[in-house]
Amino acid sequence: MGGVCETKIKQKSMQQPLPQKQKIFWQDNSFYFLTTSTFLHYPYFKVPEQKQIVLNKFKQIKEILKVPFQSHSIAINHFHIMFYLKSGKTMAQLKNMLHSGISREYKKFYQIKCKNFWQTTKIFFIKDEKMYWQIIGYINGNLLKHREVSRFEDLKENPFSSYKYYAEKYGDETMQGLIRNVINLDEDNEGTLDLKQLKSLKTKNLPQTTQPLAWPR
Repeated sequence: MGGVCETKIKQKSMQQPLPQKQKIFWQDNSFYFLTTSTFLHYPYFKVPEQKQIVLNKFKQIKEILKVPFQSHSIAINHFHIMFYLKSGKTMAQLKNMLHSGISREYKKFYQIKCKNFWQTTKIFFIKDEKMYWQIIGYINGNLLKHREVSRFEDLKENPFSSYKYYAEKYGDETMQGLIRNVINLDEDNEGTLDLKQLKSLKTKNLPQTTQPLAWPR
């Protein structure tokens, strides 16, 4: 089993040059969309108890770092979150708590297939209100997209999606419309949303929300 992992790691490293680390500036008072996938997309989070490890870490980060999480979705091999950072400097600590914290807690109870636990993490700056609601729709509908649930009614009862909160606050019809508008957007091999397609969508009847400080006025 380890041999398969090592072979695929070597193949991946031969195909792609090693990326050079660059210092990234994360803007203060901003919303961000983060997506992380498991190594080789292995389904480490197949059962509720495994997904609960991820959800518990979200709650811990909110409490310790005082970071408001706007939306979340935990699938069998990846998760999506949207959050607000008052200080961009908090990003490094947040990422470390997410990845190291989840994998460390997971290994206490379960065996892992490969030495590596995570594959990729991508973070996007939410630049305006339209993008904010499109990402909210995408995250909340992600378990439907990947067929982990089959109906909006099931999605509403699933604790590993924030759909219930938004449906109760803004209405089922509004949220289902947002989700249907973005659910068929393409993802790349790493499970990352195609933002060019997102930008081209015409999203109507967005819920009203207070404009964050970082959005252009």
